[in-house]
Amino acid sequence: MKAIESSLKGIIEGEPHRLEVPFFQRKYVWKEENWQELLEALSNFKEERVFWGSIIIKKISEMNPTDKYSRGYIVDGQQRLTTIALLTKAIYDTLTDEENGEKRAKRVVENYIFFPPVSTALFEEGEYELIIEHSRVDKEEFEAIMKAGLCGEKTLDIEYREDMSGGQIQKCYAYFRKKLKGISNEELLQMNNSLYGDEKVFVYILLDENDINEQVIFDSINRAGQKLFSSDIIKNNLFKKMMDLKMEADEVEKLCDKYWDGIFWTNDEEENIWDQQRQFGNIRKSHLDFLLYCVACIEWTEVEVKKINERLEQVYMEQTANYSMDEMRKLVKKIAVLALIYKRYIMDFGKDIEEECFSNEDVVKRLLLIMDKFKIQMFYPYVLKLLYDKVNKCDVMKQEIECDIDDIELKEKCFTLETYLMRRRICGVGTSTYSKECSQILKSNVKALIASMSDEEIEEEDKKILQQIKCLKQSEVPKMVLFCIELTKWNKNDDIGQLQYGYQLEHIMPQKWEEHWNLKGEENTFENKEKRKNAIYEIGNMLLLSQKLNGQIQNREFVVKVEGEEKIGKGGRKSKREGYRARTQLKLTKEIIDKYDAGDKLWDEEHIQKRTEKIGKDILKHWSARQIKYS
Repeated sequence: MKAIESSLKGIIEGEPHRLEVPFFQRKYVWKEENWQELLEALSNFKEERVFWGSIIIKKISEMNPTDKYSRGYIVDGQQRLTTIALLTKAIYDTLTDEENGEKRAKRVVENYIFFPPVSTALFEEGEYELIIEHSRVDKEEFEAIMKAGLCGEKTLDIEYREDMSGGQIQKCYAYFRKKLKGISNEELLQMNNSLYGDEKVFVYILLDENDINEQVIFDSINRAGQKLFSSDIIKNNLFKKMMDLKMEADEVEKLCDKYWDGIFWTNDEEENIWDQQRQFGNIRKSHLDFLLYCVACIEWTEVEVKKINERLEQVYMEQTANYSMDEMRKLVKKIAVLALIYKRYIMDFGKDIEEECFSNEDVVKRLLLIMDKFKIQMFYPYVLKLLYDKVNKCDVMKQEIECDIDDIELKEKCFTLETYLMRRRICGVGTSTYSKECSQILKSNVKALIASMSDEEIEEEDKKILQQIKCLKQSEVPKMVLFCIELTKWNKNDDIGQLQYGYQLEHIMPQKWEEHWNLKGEENTFENKEKRKNAIYEIGNMLLLSQKLNGQIQNREFVVKVEGEEKIGKGGRKSKREGYRARTQLKLTKEIIDKYDAGDKLWDEEHIQKRTEKIGKDILKHWSARQIKYS
């Protein structure tokens, strides 16, 4: 690797002669704010020291025998170099027919848009080569603009409008033509001189052909421009590998269109869900990068998970090095199918999770709910593999997928993972080992997570669970526990067989208890106050409500919280502030109302303790590690 400060002219005049946007790279996406920024930088060129970012080029060793020039891939800088080329052509096409101006502009076009020696025939009939060769998605549009009016090609007459049809390349050129109208030849030539002068405005990095750490280098140098993802490098390497295996270019393009671009590409970059960032542990990845991480974990279980996480593109290159053409086809197809599963059962499920309905039999959906709410990301490779093995229907072209989530084997494996995750979450155990554990169960069986525990370890964990549910200050854990235990009490014979997760966690004895629940007389001691404060956060003091109680009765006495309260407003109009009685849909809530109606109208530390013990037994029965171990 070689990194230097360089002018644009220095990059173009040196080797490699031709700068190629990788064949399967993403489209040109810069917009008006980027184009305007370039024009402003040129306007202030003399007054300010400018820096236009990094250009990263990777050498290409293989050469066509008929070529007499070197070639390199544009790893980073496609957007900037393309924009500068379009501006250069717009300047040339805007110049009036003054002899000196035309000659000077002609030299720029000949030497910095097309490259010698072929370009000596530029303004005559003959062959010529563009310095920048675009990827297949932009090649036709880019070359039509750059060659227009030269060598007998027709000139272009494009009027810029924000809603104009065509791609971003055409819009960029039209934008510059509009902005350059009325500018004198002298000013236009000065812009050319600023673009192609000796001022060192780039950091130029030339990578050796064997260097596969493009992203690491990119992330350490570049802080602006279009983000480079691991997926960009992986995509290019996968389809380039197919070309290297002598697969017909048309077939490679069809495979790319069907199994990659058709799924992961959209014309609106801002709406591309696959590029959106998501927190995965201590790092952020795009959805596509994370999907490719999952694929690597599933496909190459012998590779250390740390390497997959940190050197994803390198793993793909190394593991596919000896793949046959058929193996490459299968891999890109598998990526597409797993992408459809990921989108439906993880991305889309997460968006509408509050509206999703659950029954006790919805084991797979419940596991996905737990993983989403607790942000447990690193077991997704295993879950994706389970779902992939149970695909019922798949149409990649229509982007439709259906997995048999009622399959008994699938449900058993998902419930085992649910049990492991919930027990650890209640105990407050960290997630740092989850990546390695996911890798292990991909090789063996999910039951190993629990089967490896001794009876003594299980017993100690049971005790810790019962202890931890006496102090749950983070609302998501008791809410999930109560929701899952509630589901165990419902079956198909009930009027309502499914429940939504959008409940509110309610503390029966309120967190602000002093005014209406205050201790009196001899009971009002420091010791009893501390005991009450602690009791509030026991799971026995918590229940789920379809909506919060009115703020006026949230902290009121137990009787008011159960019965509600009538309010008399202006004009003597009566209204009701509803209590628990009006929200008895859930059976755990109804149990409290039933006891109240039977005459037990008291709620204190003793009641909380007894209910905590009862729920604790339900937890250990439902998520029984011992039962899974010996099943």
